[in-house]
Amino acid sequence: MDYSTTQNGDTVSISFRGDFGFPDNPKTQAIIAEIKENGGSHCSIDLSGLDSIDSAGLGMLLIINDAAEENGKSFELCKPTGQVQKMLEISKFSEIIKITS
Repeated sequence: MDYSTTQNGDTVSISFRGDFGFPDNPKTQAIIAEIKENGGSHCSIDLSGLDSIDSAGLGMLLIINDAAEENGKSFELCKPTGQVQKMLEISKFSEIIKITS
């Protein structure tokens, strides 16, 4: 998985690309560090460029969500498609994390 981070006002936007799974744990830790360092009050992850996600990737999204909330930031996932959207639906992520299309 590759990612890029931008900040626009109070929103930290992170865009994911590729496949998200267990090998991406070091990148997840870097994302968490960036969320903690940025001063915004909202964090948004754009999943439109993500091709697939596995159960480890889902777990890491929860960890990122927890880190954002611990730092007083609201959190949302945006634009999931295909297999990623299906995995989020099956695991009922919308009951835990806000998901927008």
